[in-house]
Amino acid sequence: PGYPPLRPASSHTAEFVPMIWGQGSLERNAIAQVRSEVAWTGAEYLLGFNEPDHDGQADMSVGSAIKLWPQLEQSGLKLGSPAPVQALGDWLKKFMDQAAAKDLRVDFVTMHSYAPPNADSFLKTVQKLHERYGKPIWITEFAVADWKATAKSPSRFSEREILGFMRETVDGLRQLPYVERFAWKTRAHDDPIMGASALFRSNGSLTATGELYRSL
Repeated sequence: PGYPPLRPASSHTAEFVPMIWGQGSLERNAIAQVRSEVAWTGAEYLLGFNEPDHDGQADMSVGSAIKLWPQLEQSGLKLGSPAPVQALGDWLKKFMDQAAAKDLRVDFVTMHSYAPPNADSFLKTVQKLHERYGKPIWITEFAVADWKATAKSPSRFSEREILGFMRETVDGLRQLPYVERFAWKTRAHDDPIMGASALFRSNGSLTATGELYRSL
């Protein structure tokens, strides 16, 4: 939000969910734009700030996020929490505590995860997140990543491990009634950190990971 409107050109079944990425989005009157576009986007939900605990992303203090949150409430849409790097970390805990104290509205909690391919650990994190806040959960980004990987030493995780992780996590998430949405994150197929998690090759064809995700 904050940029000139661009009408989606693809599937009629795709749902559009806008995001207020960071403070700059609000400075560009993103809430007014989101509201003005609802008639044709059909948006019912609004995602909060993107990885505010990361200095390369929204990079916001909890105090700043709380101060700005009433602007997001004015959208009239159902609100997803900010999505920090650490779902169970201090940033989100402080934000949710302060939001509750100030009676600010957060309708569901969002999370990201780029952990090793351990399905049990991932699903336990989702469960703990729900237990902590008692709200529906959206996993807006998840995949397997090897953050130590380089071009000369790509991801240590194999395609087989990633396929197994995807199969187990998708099955597990669908058994959790409080998980409303989840979305696998893709990068370029030749990316050393997450290329093995990629859904598409550079020519647009599906990888084995993409084929599996489509089938689930």
